[in-house]
Amino acid sequence: MLEYKFNKFLSLPEVKFIKKRNLTNHTIEFEAIKQSTFEVCPKCATKSYKVYDHVYVNIKDTPIRDKQVFLKIRKRRFKCPNCSSVFREPVQGIVKGFRSTQRFRSHIRWCASNFTDLKRVKDKCKCSTWMVYKAYYEQLNLEVKKLDYPWPKTIGIDEHSFVRNTKTHFKEFATIFVDFNNDRVRDVALGRSYNELSSSHIMDIKGRENVKNVVIDMSTTFKKFARSHFPNSTITVDKFHVIKLFNHHLNTIRIETMKHRVFEKSRTSPMRRLYLTNRSRLNRSQRNIVDHINWMFGELGEIYEFKEQMLKIYNMRGKKRAEKAYIKLTDAMALSGRKQVQSLRRTLMKWRKEILNYFRTRITNGKTEGYNRKAKLIQRKAYGYRKFENYRLKLIYDCR
Repeated sequence: MLEYKFNKFLSLPEVKFIKKRNLTNHTIEFEAIKQSTFEVCPKCATKSYKVYDHVYVNIKDTPIRDKQVFLKIRKRRFKCPNCSSVFREPVQGIVKGFRSTQRFRSHIRWCASNFTDLKRVKDKCKCSTWMVYKAYYEQLNLEVKKLDYPWPKTIGIDEHSFVRNTKTHFKEFATIFVDFNNDRVRDVALGRSYNELSSSHIMDIKGRENVKNVVIDMSTTFKKFARSHFPNSTITVDKFHVIKLFNHHLNTIRIETMKHRVFEKSRTSPMRRLYLTNRSRLNRSQRNIVDHINWMFGELGEIYEFKEQMLKIYNMRGKKRAEKAYIKLTDAMALSGRKQVQSLRRTLMKWRKEILNYFRTRITNGKTEGYNRKAKLIQRKAYGYRKFENYRLKLIYDCR
């Protein structure tokens, strides 16, 4: 009865547990043998029935109630009748050359994912720092391989900084690809240039013809990559980045305006917040303040009105209505003689098709920005990553 419970609880295939010993108050040892009539030679794939000798191996297994568990397995060594090579019988669940089971390594992954510091993982699993790192990323690699599937229908592309060392503050960039349909990170590649993306492992993912929608920021690199790599997709520019572009030009003029003597005694003026807030969200007194400043400084008032018109366009329903209003806006901007307005108009004309695609797809890059924030949090908790592959595995696993 005890033997049956051991075999059912530990459940290693083809392994029979014959004895249990308490080595200490916190250590348990199970003695086991493998039940098989023959083994296959790893060199010539010939069945071998002849046992050459026996050898004992000690394998560390998953703890039971905070007690260390060791498996003392009596392995047979077979001699191949064809090539005369001597080999040990393999045990399923234990990789050749390892002194721990795969479920123990999976237990390390669980501890490292749920505990906040390395010391707790070491104390829980009773193993070295080297073992924690090796087993953790090895198991992450196995878990990420399970998530390998073709490209989805809708994806978002964005970039974020990749810090290898927080002391030197040397920064690189990583490009993240977010699966909108399954709400997870599909993959991440090192670099943000077209050549770096074209030569990365992203090109090995199958099903690029499945992608119908790609959401990006106003990056010409991502636009070029999406056109070449996802030929059947509709490229959409995130509306947040369009409004951000308006706010950037508006803020540039606002800073110049604040140098006027009227605002010299008011360095902490809430004008910035008033101008970046949607006019419909301002109360009556706040709108009066904005209107008065716009009357005093015509250039600031002009670009402020253009920004408000763009916000109204994004609230419209239907691509045709939005396109007419968009053309009307750019025509009005063309009549302006100010450099900031003309620079903004050129950008809007360059991205006209991608901006108007929003009114057909109604997709934003909010999910991608959220996962970007999580990626930065992962880097901050780890104090930077020296190896990009480890960072990639961690990000995909945590954002699965």
